[in-house]
Amino acid sequence: MNEQLLDILRCPACRGEVRQKDEAALLCHACGRSFEVVHGIPDFRPDPPDRPRHGPFCLEVMRRWPDSSFQELWDFYHRDASDAWRRFQMDHERRAPERGERRWGEIERMAALAGRPIPGDGVAFDVGCGMGSALFALAPRFSLAVGLDIMLTDLLLAKKRFQEAGLENVAFVCGSALELPFAEGSFALMNATDVIEHMPDQRLFLDEARRAFADGGLFFFNSPNRFSLFSREPHVGLWWVGWLPRRWQEPYVRWRTGKGYRGKRLLSIFELRGLLRGAFGRHFAVRSFLPRTAVKRVLARAIEAGAMAVLPQHNVLAWKPSR
Repeated sequence: MNEQLLDILRCPACRGEVRQKDEAALLCHACGRSFEVVHGIPDFRPDPPDRPRHGPFCLEVMRRWPDSSFQELWDFYHRDASDAWRRFQMDHERRAPERGERRWGEIERMAALAGRPIPGDGVAFDVGCGMGSALFALAPRFSLAVGLDIMLTDLLLAKKRFQEAGLENVAFVCGSALELPFAEGSFALMNATDVIEHMPDQRLFLDEARRAFADGGLFFFNSPNRFSLFSREPHVGLWWVGWLPRRWQEPYVRWRTGKGYRGKRLLSIFELRGLLRGAFGRHFAVRSFLPRTAVKRVLARAIEAGAMAVLPQHNVLAWKPSR
């Protein structure tokens, strides 16, 4: 396991240091808790009380992993999808490095608009990394890029693709964003793409993020606007779902689409700012647009001044002042 990663890993239960017990496990020396390591990925999720730790699909991905390529694993992952859907998804994944660079451009522009320097070294962290598109941009710019996700199968595919790409300073950890298994102040830069609206405790998510990034560090994330007038709800494609009372949203979406709407809580600009003030005090900035040119920045600022409450998305940069 990467030594730099091992130095910042902590037991999510007691915050004690963890050390490698063997190739298949980590051990917390403070509380004695053991954590499985799956093909080099430490798994800090708690054991489910009513089902096996790994389901049949995950076990099969684990079995295939050593002798399979990323493409072979990806084909197995999407084996039940239609050919058209598989082609669409594969094209999307081929553009992962491009999408990562686009995300990095957004971070750079947001940092410039907020007047905050981007740290030039240290460890970068992608929360809810999925198959790792943002890590393609973070790895060349930091000594180590760490991706965390709750889905072990996604991480196994991501690790295989980064191995094949020859990017050796990328590491993956399976765990919860509400219980980050890292030491305080571990990260110079943190990114979370399309994550906060899926958190069951959004305040705890921000508190954990603040604990994990270093003095002088930055945390960038986006938050789809609950009260957007100009875009559909991004997860179900319906207009103005967020304008309904929250208790009506699930029945309405199920009526319109036949699908559920649990595990999604979009924030208004007012809710978002309240959470940010509680977690970061005055050390944050919110923008709806991240334009590239000076003229567009002036126009965007004018629109934001009067319409931020109903624009489709809010981009956030939070920071810890250097001591």
